[in-house]
Amino acid sequence: MEAIPAATAQVVPSGQSQAPSKHRWWALAVIGLAQLMVVLDATIVNIALPSAQQDLGFDNNGRQWIVTAYSLAFGSLLLLGGRLADLFGRKTTFIIGIVGFAAASAVGGAANGFTMLVVARAVQGLFGALLAPAALSLLTTTFTEPKERARAFGIFGAIAGSGAAVGLVLGGLLTEYLDWRWTLYVNDVIAVLALVGAVVFIGRSVPAERPRLDIPGVVLVSGGLFGIVYGFANAETHDWDNWMTWGFLAAGAVLLVAFFLWQARAKHPVLPLRVLADRDRAAALSTILISSAGMFGVFLFLTYYLQSTLGYSPVKNGVAFLPMVGALMVMAQLSTNWLVPRIGPKIVVPLGMLVAAGGMVWLTRLGLDSGYAAHVLPPLLLLGAGLGMSMPAAMSYATLGVAANDQGVASAALNTTQQVGGSISTALLNTLAATAATNYAADHLSDPLVKANAALHSYEVAYWWSAAFFAAGVIITALLFRAKTRTKASAEEPEREAEPTAPPVAPAAAEPVITGQVRNGSGAPVPGTALTLLDGSGRQLARATSREDGGYGLVTAERGTLVLIGSVSGHQPQVATLSVNGTPVTHDLVILPSPGGLAGTVRAGDGETLPGALVVATDQHGDVTASTTTGTDGGYRIGELLPGDYTLSVSAPGHRPAAVAATVSAELTRLDIELTVAATLRGTVHTQDGRALDDARVTLIDAAGNVVGTRTTSVDGGYAFTDLASEQYTVIASGYPPVATQVTVDGSQELDVLLGHKES
Repeated sequence: MEAIPAATAQVVPSGQSQAPSKHRWWALAVIGLAQLMVVLDATIVNIALPSAQQDLGFDNNGRQWIVTAYSLAFGSLLLLGGRLADLFGRKTTFIIGIVGFAAASAVGGAANGFTMLVVARAVQGLFGALLAPAALSLLTTTFTEPKERARAFGIFGAIAGSGAAVGLVLGGLLTEYLDWRWTLYVNDVIAVLALVGAVVFIGRSVPAERPRLDIPGVVLVSGGLFGIVYGFANAETHDWDNWMTWGFLAAGAVLLVAFFLWQARAKHPVLPLRVLADRDRAAALSTILISSAGMFGVFLFLTYYLQSTLGYSPVKNGVAFLPMVGALMVMAQLSTNWLVPRIGPKIVVPLGMLVAAGGMVWLTRLGLDSGYAAHVLPPLLLLGAGLGMSMPAAMSYATLGVAANDQGVASAALNTTQQVGGSISTALLNTLAATAATNYAADHLSDPLVKANAALHSYEVAYWWSAAFFAAGVIITALLFRAKTRTKASAEEPEREAEPTAPPVAPAAAEPVITGQVRNGSGAPVPGTALTLLDGSGRQLARATSREDGGYGLVTAERGTLVLIGSVSGHQPQVATLSVNGTPVTHDLVILPSPGGLAGTVRAGDGETLPGALVVATDQHGDVTASTTTGTDGGYRIGELLPGDYTLSVSAPGHRPAAVAATVSAELTRLDIELTVAATLRGTVHTQDGRALDDARVTLIDAAGNVVGTRTTSVDGGYAFTDLASEQYTVIASGYPPVATQVTVDGSQELDVLLGHKES
């Protein structure tokens, strides 16, 4: 077997092989900063709203719009942002998102009125919808080794889960000690660091294919998500029977149904339905939806309780959430690095949901005289631990195994689920709590503390509902996540001595331990791929050949880090490292066509070779893929071109440029190109008495009647047309009575024009 360079032995989750970035941990810091900036803005501005309202002079309804403007733009455009990341490159989209978000934050911080602030918040949401999916897909494609991926997603999940709490702390500090405007300006400080880091540490990501954007799909999904988010946001400030609430919710639901029906038939769908087809991915998205719904209930109503009932300042309120953040971060690392790899998400994620539900139930016991250490801190720690067990693992599984060209939209689906979960929770819990407070007050009019007790009762109702969300999550995730059953090895079978190169003999009826599909860069199956499984010492463990649908299965009793090699004629061999611990492993291998190339000789019309000619290859989208110059013998060679159709453009001084179509296969394609010598037409325009005429206009028209060019004569009456094809032209000189002359140009040609001047 031919040796394969070690640099190729790393695999992104989608199966596309690539070497790991040497700056990947710095890249994680950059991605985490950007994600923190987006998550912070869900809560950091909330604490500053009273100060902003007093400064800018808007009413209470306006306060709701400061929050809603951001969530509307962010939630409704997330899927579009994710698809744009897939189409135009993750790094490019990431940087545009950072710059736009920072600019909108600066405008919002400098707002001189309500309208300016609302528009700035909406633009923040727009660029946040570009930034968030690009950040998560960059993380997915940067960390390829299973253990490192687990650590990275543990950190990222901790940031995503704790960002709202950090926003409360930071918002309180900035509002109390600086000014409300700094809750927006702080984004610019973070953005500068993230932008510099992105340029330095994140590798350029250019998609192999750029399909056209599905405009009908974009309109349907953006309109549908807008209707859902706006409908729930409207429910917070109006009754549920308000026509706008139900009208927008119904319109949003109809548009989303139409969107999914359209995606099933669209040629280039915004959200390919294959992204949602996996059971583990559906379970992961359900986890994010439910966790977001329950988590927002904690932040919202526990903030009310700490400030209104216990009298905490905004800063003290934010600090009170920090133990929860600490518990979340610790459990995020423990779950993604140790628990999930050993016992699988089917147990870990539902258990995390159950722990979070327990924390919510505990919060229902809070009273008017409860203390922080004895009554608030323990349930907060439980909630942090539960969210740390469930959210990071779900984020990892939501993008695991997704094709490289779908990573952005898969990340956007995750962010959309999180945003919709928060919107539903906030609106629903606010409405339920308000109703509960009103009913309690009506039934306890004689209570001297009726107002405080009614508020406390409303918080209790919200906590019970949040606990119900998490309880439902326990059932849903336990049913949806695949069971990670251990492959049974026959313990009674005596050990057999084997030759060093012989693979272990697996029972004939054993279920495949490693399964997946072999696909090319466009997602089409690649049948007939030879798959070989090796252990760490290079010993062959199993072999298989992919089926017509690209599927394969490998049976082995070996454990640990194994190497999977895929090879097929006309494609580059691909290598993946897999961590096998006795539980079934699913891995899709993306195997790319072998890059071919173009070679040939550039000659002049007389057969002489042309050294120094520029040769440029552009793809079907008009993007330059490669360029070179011919050598002293007129020869050129362009390697590493993926099979497909290209346009080859050649130019050389003194010659007419040429463009020819070229089809590149897996083999080297030879294409010789001949350039014709550029002809020249020059001359002088003068009067009948021989005087040169300056500022006379000379127009050159070809045989088909097309204007080739126009010149104005110089002070000596001269004009010149260069780079012409050898054919017949018509020269028209005007400025005086016009004169038309036909001339056949072949090589260098001179033509003097005589104009008669009309004396006045």
